Amino acid sequence: MSFSFLFGNNNSSSGNGIYSLLSEYNNIKSGTYYKVVKAYYAKQAGSTEASKSTAKDKTNTALQSEKTKELNKTQSDAKALSEAASALTSRGSSLFQEKDITTKDEDGKETTTKGYDMDAIYSAVKKFADSYNNLVDSASKSTSKTVKNQANNMVNGTKTYEKMLNKVGITIGSDNKLSVNEKDFKAADISTVKTLFNGNASFANNAASRASMISYSAQSEANKNSLYTNRGNYNNAYSTGSWMNSFF
Repeated sequence: MSFSFLFGNNNSSSGNGIYSLLSEYNNIKSGTYYKVVKAYYAKQAGSTEASKSTAKDKTNTALQSEKTKELNKTQSDAKALSEAASALTSRGSSLFQEKDITTKDEDGKETTTKGYDMDAIYSAVKKFADSYNNLVDSASKSTSKTVKNQANNMVNGTKTYEKMLNKVGITIGSDNKLSVNEKDFKAADISTVKTLFNGNASFANNAASRASMISYSAQSEANKNSLYTNRGNYNNAYSTGSWMNSFF
């Protein structure tokens, strides 16, 4: 191995080279380089962790936003069912009051008799069934165990009326949704229809009460979904979140 670089030309350039090498050697021996490199990678690691933290916050926010949308949909469907039930069960409803019903025979002769407007009653019951089915659908897709449990309570409560529902042309499918046969419904005994859909002790009112519990569970779950991220922001898709963030 040649050491001519140490003992060759003794000019300033060579001297500078020797001092430079000795300086680097001392830096290595004293651990200066190690400290510098360690500090550099620590900084890089900190930057990476900060990036991961930001990415995690964004992911959590996206997930919570989707969950909030899901809970909002369930609440909206529960409200729609309660309103459809109220149209049938409220004391002020005229649906189950006898009216003058005018019909025509084949010759065009009109006959007026007292009776119930089955077309109007069917429309109201069909709207109730559609609202019920929407709630069953949205609640079954919920990620909230509490919401699902309340929905199961509603479904199980409906099954206790199954035989009576069948008498008026309403069946419960394997997906727990209601199906209304218009012809069979309009031909059904009105007293059975009234028992199911009119009054505080009716099936419709019972379903509305269950819907209220589902709505309450969805609201409670939404409140728990209001969380602070590890960046200190209040993370909530409700208007409350924007209000809280305005203070920071």
